[in-house]
Amino acid sequence: MTTHYDRETLIDYLHGALTPEADAALFAHLETCASCNAVYDEEAALGEALRRAARADELEFPSMIKAKVWDAVRHQQPSWIERLRTSWGPRIAVPIAAALAIAAYVGTPYLRQPAAAVGVEAAYYLDVHNAEAQQNPFGPGVAPAVYSSDTQDRSPASSSAASYIDTADAATLVDADGAFR
Repeated sequence: MTTHYDRETLIDYLHGALTPEADAALFAHLETCASCNAVYDEEAALGEALRRAARADELEFPSMIKAKVWDAVRHQQPSWIERLRTSWGPRIAVPIAAALAIAAYVGTPYLRQPAAAVGVEAAYYLDVHNAEAQQNPFGPGVAPAVYSSDTQDRSPASSSAASYIDTADAATLVDADGAFR
């Protein structure tokens, strides 16, 4: 005994709403089953009759009404927004857009915060060195300067004169010959 398809499935087939497998199976069934084919033909004829009736009920505007509507559209005054948009055509909008693009390109670096410097500044090392020199003037890493005590211009001593430590020049060590130690 052959199973018949219900009217809903045949309507779905008519509208192409079935999966490809179900569509192929129904197509093969319609080739062999006269009762399902008759229901399918009824639904197809009903759908075509409804389409024809819907098209027949459409009324067309009389030509005088169409002419009056188009005349009103042509003589309608544009709104202030439309007038502004047409006056700001390419001859004004393009230079303004170019100026804004240049301003954005040039002004962008000024808007960003500068990046913080990475690393340790040289002043830190000088502060550490000065702190070490003040705590222990003869300690390791501290080289006190040796100057002649009888000169006022603070030039290095040329002989074995008395020496003193100058805290401002504690970073260098100069011997009696003027050479660094």
